[in-house]
Amino acid sequence: MAQSDPEPEPTTEAQAAGKPGVPEKTQAEKDAEAAARAGAAENRFQWWCAGLTVMIGVFLLSGILQSDRSFGVLGWLGVVLTYLCLAALTATYVFCAKDRLKLRTQVLGPVDVFQASTVVVVVAVICGLLVPTDSKAALALLFPWALTYWMYGLNRTKKPADS
Repeated sequence: MAQSDPEPEPTTEAQAAGKPGVPEKTQAEKDAEAAARAGAAENRFQWWCAGLTVMIGVFLLSGILQSDRSFGVLGWLGVVLTYLCLAALTATYVFCAKDRLKLRTQVLGPVDVFQASTVVVVVAVICGLLVPTDSKAALALLFPWALTYWMYGLNRTKKPADS
């Protein structure tokens, strides 16, 4: 009768899965891969936000060109300010997508990029609604802002729990 070995040799997960010779990844490597995937996903969302902002600008321009109403000074001021805000938002999203800027980068004292972009979105929506067209495409700016709000909340630094 053959005796079994009381202590089998330790095996890695890769060897147990039938892949001998493939080294097991350490927890640090797994964390680094997860962080890289999260960063890539965040960059894709920033590119989407930039594209959506440009599309909103096109829709606003389409509404302006198709409008049969005459614009007064307030209407043209709304158009100019809206497009300045759209350009600033698009540039911000592109810089964030290229990792040249982060949403939590401080710009003026305690104000970070996300908070400043929120002010720009509010100005763009208000000025876009001043344009005398039937289209309310300026309200669509809230969708890319909502995506950045979500991304901003994902990277929130966690406060220690009070014990």
